[in-house]
Amino acid sequence: MKKVTMQDIADALQISKNSVSQALGNKNGVGEQTKRLVLQKADEMGYQYKKDVVYTPTDNQFALVATEFALSQKSFFGEICLSLEQEMTARGFYLTTLAVGPEAIATNRLPRELEEKNWRGIFILSHISDVFVKQILELGVPTVMIDHHDPHLGTDTILSQNKDGAFVAVEHLITLGHERIGFVGDVDFSPSYEERFEGYCKAMRHYQLPVNSHYTITSIKEEQAALFQALEGLEEWPSAWFCVNSGLGFILNSYFQSKGFAIPEQVSIVCFDNTEFAILAQPPLTTMCTDLRFMGRKAAETMEWRLRNPSAPIVNVAIGTELVLRESTGRLI
Repeated sequence: MKKVTMQDIADALQISKNSVSQALGNKNGVGEQTKRLVLQKADEMGYQYKKDVVYTPTDNQFALVATEFALSQKSFFGEICLSLEQEMTARGFYLTTLAVGPEAIATNRLPRELEEKNWRGIFILSHISDVFVKQILELGVPTVMIDHHDPHLGTDTILSQNKDGAFVAVEHLITLGHERIGFVGDVDFSPSYEERFEGYCKAMRHYQLPVNSHYTITSIKEEQAALFQALEGLEEWPSAWFCVNSGLGFILNSYFQSKGFAIPEQVSIVCFDNTEFAILAQPPLTTMCTDLRFMGRKAAETMEWRLRNPSAPIVNVAIGTELVLRESTGRLI
């Protein structure tokens, strides 16, 4: 195993190696906040140092709460987490990630640290459960939700423009001559997926095309076996598909490849989220892309703004999406 160096710690925190050295030596060249961040990162990375620096809590501690599932999605939520951590560090804040497991969600049990520590602010990443989130909000701490919202959860949010993005994706298929367009996604899994279905329906209505229930799959697990089974049961085939995320897009692409379909000559596929699934698919998938690092930055900015304006109205920041054209979509022949 490679030995961890001061430069590794510096690169992880995006600060200078000299700052790391001063922090580990408890020197006066860096602030207490930076010292604490360096010590924390050194412990996380297994760096060996003389532990004579005393950790003193400050009022700059923030929590990021997310499910274990969300934190495992490195290519999507990982980008948001990294950006958020870097932005908070640059502002002199300290961010602690608290993972929530299935059992805790089922029993509505908050992480012990969340209730015991005096957090200055809390970030909630993606969907957990509304009951769980309400318990967090009842702590009375400024809270920003990222990639999740609900009309009953009165807190600031950072989102993708899901509905408009889906509209543009489906419109792209329509401009290529497709009129029979299928949908794949579990609309009950998250509000984002529900909004993407709404955007799909809006585009179809706008162009006076029917939404055919035979090939709108609105309840599906993101698993190959489940989607393959659902597709095998279809009585008719559309010429193009819109998927709510790139994972389902990848599986859908794999299915048609296994059946010998030529993509995009015989079927076109467009999805949401520009993750490695969209890039590694053969052919690569046309997708709607959200700037994930920008989402992390806006979350940090919104938290800082909320701390300065505690009585201001709730804000919902919707990040625009961009259509990334690749080889999975083509004109209907």
